[in-house]
Amino acid sequence: MRQQRWGKVKVIGLVLLTYVFAKFQGGFASWFLFYSSLVFLAYELLTYFLLFSSLEVVREIDRNRLQDGDDVIVTIRLRRRFWFPFGWNMVLEPLPDRLAGVYEPHRQLVFPWFKREVEFRYVIPNLPRGYYRLGDCVVIGGDFFGFIERRKVFTLSHELLVYPTYQTIEHWALGDGSFSGNVHVSHRRSDDVAAVRGVREYHRGDRLSQIHWRASARGTGLKTKEFEHQAMNQAVFFLDVEKASYQKLPENLFETAVKLTASLIAYANRNLYHYGLVYKQNERISIPPAISHTHFLHVFDQLARVMPKGEDSFSRVVGREALEQPQGVTLIMVTPCVEKELLVRLLALSQKGRRIQLFLIHAETSLSPEQRKALQLLTASKVSCTAIHIDNDEWKRIGGA
Repeated sequence: MRQQRWGKVKVIGLVLLTYVFAKFQGGFASWFLFYSSLVFLAYELLTYFLLFSSLEVVREIDRNRLQDGDDVIVTIRLRRRFWFPFGWNMVLEPLPDRLAGVYEPHRQLVFPWFKREVEFRYVIPNLPRGYYRLGDCVVIGGDFFGFIERRKVFTLSHELLVYPTYQTIEHWALGDGSFSGNVHVSHRRSDDVAAVRGVREYHRGDRLSQIHWRASARGTGLKTKEFEHQAMNQAVFFLDVEKASYQKLPENLFETAVKLTASLIAYANRNLYHYGLVYKQNERISIPPAISHTHFLHVFDQLARVMPKGEDSFSRVVGREALEQPQGVTLIMVTPCVEKELLVRLLALSQKGRRIQLFLIHAETSLSPEQRKALQLLTASKVSCTAIHIDNDEWKRIGGA
């Protein structure tokens, strides 16, 4: 604002000075200076009023779904209707709040000259897991002589989801060797032709082995076989996001919990097990068990957004949400601590015949006596318990042979 005010004063003063000089001095040279100053004044006025009136800012990102550690390329385009060289532009790109202390906001000085469109790119490197939003873009502009400087905020919004990385687990011992539960599935699990109960329209993602070629040959489009209800593996993952659970612990302990959950979900998805996800951060998230590519992305969207900011205790979330799950579904607990209330709830659920697996994420070299005793009590009650150290992120086999 100060630059704008003094710039106007300087331009007007220059015109007045040349006019006074021409009136008192006279002659061709003095009047030539005055008329030249009028041309300069006209340029400054055009620059001031048209600098942003025809300017359009477009932002593009190369992708809005990434994985932990990936880079994102941001493209900025400045478009204007006039080819007149108004001056220069400084583009200030904001950073998401989580990255504000890691990287500096991007600044790009641009001289459009006679171009109607100017484009540049920059990279935000090594994005950690999470949800990010790129907000408004700030453009500062001015004339070539430094008399005018204006600033305008362009309303833009782009969202990024960075998925957690996950390990490829080769074997996961599942308690008694299997999940259980009766669900309806669209893929065939046996060669029993009698299990086919009908046909339906083909949906994207259906396997070729599911297509009913005889029905499809009738000319009404591709048809897919529908099968009777069959026994399938089902699991619901309970992720501890309580703030108190991760206080005074290493920051990446929660990232290890999310990475482990993502790895187990990827294993379940690869082996066609139905899986769901439950946690309560600011709001309750409860995704029922299912199996599809869309469901996989939906679950990973939540794993990308989740942060350890929950206020409700994990034990209360488990006690409330476990009752909503049908009998036969395996309950998978991922937590960094097994306090007394959670221990009591898990023992009560096990006594009711619920199949439970507990994954205890820890940062200490060895478990404390209290943790060992809690795991022994749970194991004695047929709860499968596995301790995962924060530095051990190579999970090829989990839960035994």
